[in-house]
Amino acid sequence: MVNYIMLYRIRKKVKKILKDKITDGELATTKTSCIGCLADDISWEIYYLLKEKEKES
Repeated sequence: MVNYIMLYRIRKKVKKILKDKITDGELATTKTSCIGCLADDISWEIYYLLKEKEKES
């Protein structure tokens, strides 16, 4: 079962980090880039990595 609260917290932190990096000029963006979409993709990957680690423990 997916823990959506955990996923939301991960997404919120990832989105903040991405916005900070864009502001600092560390990440290039285009007119069509979607920060939320990128944050979603990264968040899901982090979530699955955490779930795998949890299963191994």
